[in-house]
Amino acid sequence: MKKFYTFFLLSVFSLLAFLANGQNQRNEFTGVSSQSSSLKSSTVYDLIRLKIENSYAYETTVIYYYESFSDDKGPEDSEKMFNSSENIPEIFTRIDNKAMAINGFSALKGKAYISVPVSVRNRIYDDCEISADLADFTDEYDVVLEDKELGQYTNLKTSTYTYSPSVLGIENDRFVLHLSRSAKVATSILDGLEREEGIRFSSDYGQLQVSIDAGLLAGPGPQGRIDVYNMGGRKQVSRPAAAGLNQIELAGGQIYIVSVVVGNEKTTKKIAIR
Repeated sequence: MKKFYTFFLLSVFSLLAFLANGQNQRNEFTGVSSQSSSLKSSTVYDLIRLKIENSYAYETTVIYYYESFSDDKGPEDSEKMFNSSENIPEIFTRIDNKAMAINGFSALKGKAYISVPVSVRNRIYDDCEISADLADFTDEYDVVLEDKELGQYTNLKTSTYTYSPSVLGIENDRFVLHLSRSAKVATSILDGLEREEGIRFSSDYGQLQVSIDAGLLAGPGPQGRIDVYNMGGRKQVSRPAAAGLNQIELAGGQIYIVSVVVGNEKTTKKIAIR
C-alpha cells in the first residue's frame, strides 16, 4: 500500500507541476477548474488550487497537505518558472526566498489555524481576480484570503476576490491565505461548539456586533458571556452578554474567534473586522 501511495503521489506531482508552471496562454491545461480524475485525491491529501486571472490570461498555484510532507522544501515541492509574457498575472507561494508553483505542507491534523503568505506578480496595470478550487480540500476549514493593503477579507469557499495592482513586479507582503477550522468544528481554542439559534454576528469598521434574542436571557441579571480571541488563541475581550445588541470595539484588519456562552450552551464564529 505504501508503494502504491508513493507511486500515486509522484504521478500526481508530475501532472501538477505541468499545470502550475509556465502557463503562456489560455488553454484547457492551465485552468484551476480542471477536474481530471488524476487530480481527485481527497482520500490522500488536502489540496488547494489558487487561480489568478486578468483580461488576458490566467495562472494557478497549488498548496497541499499530507502526513509525510515537510513544511520545509522537499520532493513534494516544485519551484516556479516565471512567464516571459508581461500580460500573464502570476501567483505563487514561497519557501524561504524561493518561489514555489507547488508547495506541500505537513498534514492539517485538526490544527486550529494556519496562515500561508501568497505572492503575486503583475507587470501591467490590469484588474486581477483570485479564486480557489477546493474540490480536493477538506470542508472542515474556512479558506479566507486577506488583502493586507486594503484590509479586505474574502471567503474563497463562496466568493472570488478582484484587486488592482498598486505596483508592478512581485508583491510578497500583500496577500495571506488564512485556514481556520469552521465554527461548527471543535478546535484547540474552543471545544465542541454548536451554533445557537437566536445569536447573530456582524461587524463594521473596528466594531463587532453580537445580537442575542431576549428569550435566551430571560432570567434576572446577566446569564451570558462574550469572549473574543485572536487567531493565536489569546483572549482579547471578555464581558457579560446582554439581550439585544452587544457592541465591542476591536482592532480592524484582523480575524477573531468570538465565543458566546448562554446558560450551558456555547456558540462560536470567526469574524473579520475591517
